Amino acid sequence: MIKRILSILLALLILCCIYGCDQDNRVEDEPTETTTDTDKTEPNLIEQTESDYIISTDWMTFYFSKGDFKESDVEDIAEEAVSVMADVRNHLKVKYTLEEAKETICYFDSTYLNKDGQKRSWCSWNEKEMYCISLDDFVHEYVHMISENNDDLVYHPSKLFSEGLAQYVSLNFYNGIASRQYAFFKEAPVSKNSNASEHQMICDLLSDNGLAYNAENYNKAFVAILDKNYDVTKIDVNSDFYKYNIGQIFIDYCINQLGGLEKFVSVYCDSVTIADVYGKSVDDLVIEACAYNTSTFYKD
Repeated sequence: MIKRILSILLALLILCCIYGCDQDNRVEDEPTETTTDTDKTEPNLIEQTESDYIISTDWMTFYFSKGDFKESDVEDIAEEAVSVMADVRNHLKVKYTLEEAKETICYFDSTYLNKDGQKRSWCSWNEKEMYCISLDDFVHEYVHMISENNDDLVYHPSKLFSEGLAQYVSLNFYNGIASRQYAFFKEAPVSKNSNASEHQMICDLLSDNGLAYNAENYNKAFVAILDKNYDVTKIDVNSDFYKYNIGQIFIDYCINQLGGLEKFVSVYCDSVTIADVYGKSVDDLVIEACAYNTSTFYKD
């Protein structure tokens, strides 16, 4: 009888030991499962320096100034930037490849100063670097990057061509080039004329012609006023006004009145052929482009 009782007690003791081991194993396994779930989480795409958030993509590496951007936004901005770049490449159809894009960098920093100490965006296409003081300038600078590095380029054209094309594409980007509506990359605001009376003249001219108040139309109206009242041939060809404002009018005319974008890009890549392609010199085409632009605002 005593032996039977001892046997039962021994059996119960063994069962208790086995149950206790199972409990210990269950408690210890729980953290392992949690760790596995954490490992499945997507890695953080953002690298950092003391001053910047850094995101690398196939086409470009972006540096976002911590003084201008929140960490929670930079991945979304980079995703949009990749799409914006694709839109520009698809529109221009220049031969700019991933191989050419290697090690290309863009800095977004509102405090950037160029080599002349000016606070303005800039593209150093030969060094594969872009500096944008705002997201609004990204399209303009990216046009420089791909148009000056494409495989079809024979000669680097004058600033009238390069700045004019960058200005033309950036001001038309949200009117037929962009493939989607962007949350961060917005249409550039109007850069108002500092002369109040001239600004009012421009606004009146836009209103009289039923044109929207935007950067593209504002610039066209301003050039029309100058062409109507002054001699545009007297404008300094080295001035920003000539390179950017007249450049936009010149490029717009070549593309929309003289045979389309593909034809113009071929001239851009080999600008010495302009007389053969268009039958006129650059100077004559500039005068013709300004006259055409003026005629769209003044019907008399």
